[in-house]
Amino acid sequence: MNDNSNKYALAALKDKRAGFAGEIIDFKKKIKWREDQIRHIDATIDVFEPGFDVDTVRPKRPRKRVKLFKQGELGRMIMDALRRAGKPITTYEVVTAIIDEMGHGEAARSALSQRVRGNLAYHETKTGNILKVGAGTNVRWRLA
Repeated sequence: MNDNSNKYALAALKDKRAGFAGEIIDFKKKIKWREDQIRHIDATIDVFEPGFDVDTVRPKRPRKRVKLFKQGELGRMIMDALRRAGKPITTYEVVTAIIDEMGHGEAARSALSQRVRGNLAYHETKTGNILKVGAGTNVRWRLA
């Protein structure tokens, strides 16, 4: 099958394969570097605590941070939503306002809800810019 009918598909597949192969080489280099660093750390631990079994140190799961917002952007969007509402609103309503502003669909709600709740709580307890009105399922938020 040496006709030219599939040459573009074949070129795309070869390009995709080359990209993956390059990533694998890069990942292997990173793994080797990390393993070298662990050996150095293990040796340093042995200096401070000879005989310590480093295999008893459980690995941490790496955090996967999804960068949806620039520094302080979510907080500003929350403040804007509360300002525009002019009255205490629910977390759901804050998330809805942010989804509308960003142009995302309902699929983004679950990812945003947790971040918005955390940001609201931060601004309530740490900065005092936002006040919680009510409790439980009836909680609403307003500007201080």
